[in-house]
Amino acid sequence: MTAGMCLGLLGGPADAAAGAPLRMAGSAWFAGGGVPICGKSTARTCDGQPHVGGVSSNWWQCVELAQRFYQRRGWHKGIFAGVGVASHIFTKAAALRMTPQPNGAVTDIVPGDMIVMNRTGQAGHVVIVESITQNRDGTRSVMTVGQNSKVVRNPMRWHGGVLDSFWSGYSVAGVVRSPENIGILSYGGGTPGYAPLVNGGGVHAVGASLLSVTSTGQAFGGPLPHRPPAGLTGRVVDAAGTPTGRGYWLAASTGQIFAYGDAKPYPAIEGEVTAITATGKGPLAVDATGHVHAPGRKPVAAPEGYSGGFVDIAATADGYWLLTSAGQVHGTAPWYGNATTFDHAVVAMSPTPSGKGYLILDKTGHVYAFGDAEHLGDLPAGSAEAADVTHTPTGYTIITRTGVRHSFGGVTSTGRATGFTGFF
Repeated sequence: MTAGMCLGLLGGPADAAAGAPLRMAGSAWFAGGGVPICGKSTARTCDGQPHVGGVSSNWWQCVELAQRFYQRRGWHKGIFAGVGVASHIFTKAAALRMTPQPNGAVTDIVPGDMIVMNRTGQAGHVVIVESITQNRDGTRSVMTVGQNSKVVRNPMRWHGGVLDSFWSGYSVAGVVRSPENIGILSYGGGTPGYAPLVNGGGVHAVGASLLSVTSTGQAFGGPLPHRPPAGLTGRVVDAAGTPTGRGYWLAASTGQIFAYGDAKPYPAIEGEVTAITATGKGPLAVDATGHVHAPGRKPVAAPEGYSGGFVDIAATADGYWLLTSAGQVHGTAPWYGNATTFDHAVVAMSPTPSGKGYLILDKTGHVYAFGDAEHLGDLPAGSAEAADVTHTPTGYTIITRTGVRHSFGGVTSTGRATGFTGFF
């Protein structure tokens, strides 16, 4: 392959007679010292700058940006010799007289470093570090800039030597630095992993009702009379309402699925189930290893490149999302972003009614909105650990592990479940 190739992630070429489409000016990133970020094109210039490497079907690849940026900064001259695809930047770093740091052992990062990402059977991707900021829990958020991708700026969470991928299906190979890049070092804080989620059934909008479920299978506020499931082993970890709103499923950590109302029975799943969601064709469940289970079908394999454990699943008309405790969103539905600045770990998500966005909730009750989701508030300081979030007709409701419900949107209110065992 030609040097600088990064497999096409965008649509058709522009007219070669004109300059390549400008997606972001060089003055808009790296404290004004960046280079133009350009869209796919056969044009040889972009905002007055010629391409550095690339391929004739699209000169403006991800590796091209890295080569042009490094040449502009004086850190490297011309193309990266021997680099045919983005993943080679990491594997051939020594030949480029650069220093690689493998993911899991990334001790320091400087703005301008390259982060290389891999995907099985594909060319990979490379991005440039623009800035590093500290999160509330001591971890870091690394803002990156890339070319030949749908989103120019993407944040990555860095903790205990580990960088969490921002793209579903891509893993992080590591960081590559030129010895000429002399900047202010940042060091990764926090622990390399995420604490396992030990949750109950959470809170769910079922029809016009707001159903809260404990780890022992007790339910409050649902659309029909409820009895805890007989023969429960393990704990209840999630619930999902049927499309009619006249029934629901409870999922147990041991794989048991219990049906109520007009919910059809669902066979037990082999594995540790962490969440369940409902579709027009029945429920979907995800296990701790990221496999997705549907009635009468073989489990779908876990996505490549994930961090943390799988804590939630949410279905839309366009597919489904899988959420990890690292704030990553995977799955088959359109992606709107990952959470990176959360505290300690992510615990739940809720799709918007349109299916064009979602909320992500962390343990401390902070809410992160993506797509057409709207941030309406977080749990008050001093609240118990957050357990779940669900959309309501006027906004959304968060429930804590201790059964306190906080509703946002319309009239903000607080309610508390009483007389329960276990946790929510």
